[in-house]
Amino acid sequence: MWTAGLAELNVAAGRTSAGSRAAQLLPSHAPAELREVAHLERLLRAVPQKAPHDLGPAASALLEAGGKRVRPLMLLLSARAASPQSRAQGRAALAIASELVHSASLLHDDVIDDGLTRRGLPAPRVRWGNSVSVIAGDWLLTAALTLAQRSRVPGAVEALVRALHALVEGEAIQLKLRGSTRFTVAEALAVARGKTGSLFAFCGEAGALAARAPSKIREALYEFGLRSGTAFQIADDLLDVEGDAEALGKAALADAAEGKPSLPLAVALERDPDLRESLALLLRADEAGEPLGERVIALAARVRASGALAAARELAERERAAAMAALQRLPGSETRDLLEVVAGALVSRSS
Repeated sequence: MWTAGLAELNVAAGRTSAGSRAAQLLPSHAPAELREVAHLERLLRAVPQKAPHDLGPAASALLEAGGKRVRPLMLLLSARAASPQSRAQGRAALAIASELVHSASLLHDDVIDDGLTRRGLPAPRVRWGNSVSVIAGDWLLTAALTLAQRSRVPGAVEALVRALHALVEGEAIQLKLRGSTRFTVAEALAVARGKTGSLFAFCGEAGALAARAPSKIREALYEFGLRSGTAFQIADDLLDVEGDAEALGKAALADAAEGKPSLPLAVALERDPDLRESLALLLRADEAGEPLGERVIALAARVRASGALAAARELAERERAAAMAALQRLPGSETRDLLEVVAGALVSRSS
């Protein structure tokens, strides 16, 4: 069974190259954390080998393409910050579970969005089809839940189920608003909290649970995760407007053209109601398969002119500040300082 090596998940050893950007968020003077991230990367990539034959390649392709691995990193650091002297048994299994849930959501998103690329490569649905991508995502979710159960961390399964509920609710709000030109800042923020903040919140809470930390520490790390995850999503929304297409692996305003609500667009529509017609034209052009070049450039320019990017960035900073305030409720430690560094990097990233 694919969980047979679960005991190994609790051993923070190994010299494997991380192959992800999580290690880049850590300073070079954090060798223990760097080794743990590298070890988890190797274990994470081994998970799809246990999937049914027809599903493994789709799941493996996504994981092999790399990724930021921010969620498992946050969980590992949260566990150590919650109880610096504790080995936090089960934390590695939960860290991998968090990334499996994230990967499952990406497989599902690409099907919903008719996505052609993911992380700069052909999306798994392009190679193996929508059905395989959906079921591979489902398998990853069951793998995550099984890992949470077998971690033997009290409350971990319940915490993951709550996170999944919140994540699905966020995705449902996004689906309801898809193609709309009249979504509000509050609705865009609800999407960010649900589809991204919820899993980060799980990472904070699950780290505390693995460390058997008291309730006040669990609550602080849950809040830290929720707020930093929301800030991370707002930063991602900003990159959709102003990021480098090559670095992101997708075209500028790709999410907007697909009709997804975002905080910068919500602010821009609030400040410049005439933008609704421009956005509607972009959506119709994308649906018709027409070239979007000039429309994208014009819409991006108007969003910038509205001051929406600065306003959205300010909201992201508020979320980050709230995350930092929650983190101050933990005892001071080098790991708590590392969490501050990581959370700050999430907001200021460029890809």
